[in-house]
Amino acid sequence: MDWRFIQDSYYGAYTNMAIDEALLQSEVPVVRFYRWRPPAISVGYFQKLEEEIDLAECKRRGIDYVRRITGGKAVLHDRELTYSFVISQELMPKSITESYKAISQAILTALRNLGLKVEMNPAPLSKGRVNIKRCGVKEKISQAQKSSLCFDTPSYYEIIVNGKKIVGSAQVRKNGKILQHGSILIDIDIEKMCSLFKGGGKISQVQEKVTSLNNELEKEIEFKDLAPALKKGFEENFNIKLIPDELTRKESVLAQEIAATKFSTRKWNYLR
Repeated sequence: MDWRFIQDSYYGAYTNMAIDEALLQSEVPVVRFYRWRPPAISVGYFQKLEEEIDLAECKRRGIDYVRRITGGKAVLHDRELTYSFVISQELMPKSITESYKAISQAILTALRNLGLKVEMNPAPLSKGRVNIKRCGVKEKISQAQKSSLCFDTPSYYEIIVNGKKIVGSAQVRKNGKILQHGSILIDIDIEKMCSLFKGGGKISQVQEKVTSLNNELEKEIEFKDLAPALKKGFEENFNIKLIPDELTRKESVLAQEIAATKFSTRKWNYLR
């Protein structure tokens, strides 16, 4: 089976989120890789922007911000590969966590092929009530573990290296389609990350919980190295062929409209 594959360059935060939403119209499954310029923070749909992010520090550092349509926690998009995956719900497991696992398996394969000793986090981290969405998946978590950062703690089936989180993803289901997008950290500036979030925690604490490809490998990895490995991971795990493609004219026009009327507006970004 052939799926669409879109490898984009850099876009701003509003455009990136608008393209992901526009691709929900695709009749064929789509895998998209992209980057952010300038760097930006995406906050989860249910988060309160001003409670989570230091907006003054974002302005000082030239960091944009945008609200996602997916749940979960805030993510700093900087030195990474961001993927998005759009598919009909009928082609995936009904369970959110099982569909999440299927996508994570593709990423796991790719990172192992690059030489990383990665594994999934399959089990609850602690006892507690299940009422918090962390990076798109419900998870048992105690009140003491709450933080603004998606990368603070791995959810079910998220990918870890030596106990540290290296991929953060979020999912939404809309009109019979699944959209999952996520960040694979190529490199990371933890001091910058902590400075941008009001609940970001201490640098030393975050260093114990999050890592990047370049921190874990003996050689430096760039987007151009990770992209083909990740493409192959999706092809192998879903037994499909990804065919290079681009946005249709209809999708491009729709993305521009969504960016202008939704993601770039104060009404949307300060929704909560």
